[in-house]
Parts: sequence; C-alpha cells; structure tokens
Amino acid sequence: MSPPDLTTSIDRYEAGLRAHFGTAFRPEDLDLKHDKMRRSAFLFLRATCWRWAECAAVLCPDLMGAPSVASVGDAHAGNFGLWRDAQFRLVWGINDYDEAARLPYALDLVRLCASILVADDGLDAGQVADTLLDSYAEALTAPQPIVLEGDRLWLRDLFEATNDDRIKYWNKLRDAQPAPVEPPEFEAPLLAALPDELSDRKIAPRAAGAGSLGRPRFAASGIHRGGPVAAEIKGVMPSCWVAGREAGLAQRMATGQHRSPDPTLVYGTGHAVRWLSPNDRKLDFDELAKSHRDKLVATMAAELAAVHAADADVHAIHRHLRRQPEGWLAGAAQTGADWTVKEWHSYR
Repeated sequence: MSPPDLTTSIDRYEAGLRAHFGTAFRPEDLDLKHDKMRRSAFLFLRATCWRWAECAAVLCPDLMGAPSVASVGDAHAGNFGLWRDAQFRLVWGINDYDEAARLPYALDLVRLCASILVADDGLDAGQVADTLLDSYAEALTAPQPIVLEGDRLWLRDLFEATNDDRIKYWNKLRDAQPAPVEPPEFEAPLLAALPDELSDRKIAPRAAGAGSLGRPRFAASGIHRGGPVAAEIKGVMPSCWVAGREAGLAQRMATGQHRSPDPTLVYGTGHAVRWLSPNDRKLDFDELAKSHRDKLVATMAAELAAVHAADADVHAIHRHLRRQPEGWLAGAAQTGADWTVKEWHSYR
C-alpha cells in the first residue's frame, strides 16, 4: 500500500499526538515545531521520523529483507551527544531511543547517511557512504562505547559547551515560568531524579528538540550544594515503527552490552527521564572543518554498530553487507536525501 500524501500524513500524526496525550498535548510547542520544520531540510528531517517510517519500504525496497536488529529507528546526525557514565567519565554517542524498534539494520545506516547529506548538501554521497560502511563494518567486529578520557578528545572539543553556552543554558532554565505538571503523574518521577537537598526548586514546561515537540515535557531545576542542577521528563509515544515495537526495548538499547550508559536516562511507562546539561547540544554539521567532519562520520557509524551489535547476528550482517552491490548505501541515502528535500520544499 502506498504511503499517504504529506499533508494527510502530518494531519494523521498530529491527530495521533492529540489523542495519545489528551489535555497534556502542547499545541503551542507544535507551532514551534512547524516553524523549525520550515527553517531547513535537516530540521524537517529531524521532525518527521514517522514519515520516514511510512515511506522507507517504498524508498528502500531492496533493503527490507536485511537482517533485523534492535534499531534506533531515527538514526540521524543530530541524535548524538555527551553524558557522564556511572564512572563519571565523559561519553559520547546516540542519546535518543524514542523510536526504537526491531528493523532491518540497513535502514539506520540509510537514515544516518541521508541526514548527513541533507545537513550539508555539498558532500559527496559516495564518499560519505564509504566512510560510514568501512567504520560500521570494522566496529561490528569489536564494538565499544565512545569514552572521551584520553582518547577522541577532538569530540569533547566539538560537543562540550563553551562558557557562554553554559551561562545561557542555566539562565534559560532559571527564567522559565513555572507551571503545573501535565499529566500530573509525571511530577513524581521527575522530582525523584533530583537530589532532596534542593533550594529554589522550580518545575516549568520545556520546549526542546524537533521531533518530540507537542509532547508534554517539563524541567525541574534548582540549586544543590552551590550550583544548578536540572532534570527533565518528556512524554514518549509508541514508536512510529509500531509493528516492530517491543516493551522495554528503548531502555535495553540505551544500557546495552556495548554501552557505557547515562545512568540518569530512564525510559518508564509513557515517559523518559534524564538529567540536563549544557553539553547536550546539537552541531551545525555543515560548519565543521572537513577533517572533523570525516572523523565524525566514521565515529557515528562506529557508535551505531556498537548499538546494533548488542542484539544482532553480527555474522549475518557481515554476510548481507558483502552481498550488496557497489554503491548501494550511497544510492539509497541519496534517494532518501533527495526525497526529504523535495518533501521539505512541498511543505514550505
């Protein structure tokens, strides 16, 4: 069955949001989401994962028989960031599993590669795809988390917040207007994430990201032993890949065998909770120096491989990769990128 046209697709998705969250649905954040979607094709891509789920089988029919793995479902160039693990080390990697589902592994690769091409339309699809595939295949054989302690310090430099970033970040949380938590059952797990000794405590709505705008999202913040702390809770929908959804899959992936996970990230029933940090920021991919861009592409692929390898037949993936025709990822990703840009122009 062919996917619906874009207008119908958006209307159905937003009707589903309203029905799922009821009075907790945030229409003002949906207005912000539409504004972001108009700004760039990359923000449009980030905000419309459900559309990729609807159209992937049409765009990549030859890949739907690839080995299935526990997949991110929304692997894109903005879905990576920093956190501190339980050993207080700085770690970098995939930080959003809201759309986790069991899918053909190749779809995550196509989505990631296409997002990079959309983020910087001056890149060569073949070169990006080759870098991704080489790094992905190598990392499958020895998967490991990306720990930034004495190694890969260039990643720390790219993602770590500047002093100005930190000041703006905490000031924004400080100046946010308090409001009752909706739905009310979100308040207890949100406050439980923060220390008991907290002065100037406040809970306020938070608008962040792109794809999750419209869902209830609240930040609790205050001062703990001399400095600011904050945590957030956001509403989580069933994955847009509904057929591949498994209970608890997001949490298992976030804490998988080859992860050094963020101990504050917890997927509960209908929500996700995590601590907030100014280091959790997005990069403008097209503004990176070429040397950093190439290394970042390779490291993203290695991180994706580590996530896949925790719950997959790695040998089956390697066999499938060897059987693919030359240029398969470049072709599929360019198709996905061109389709995204076309839909974005139609949306605008």
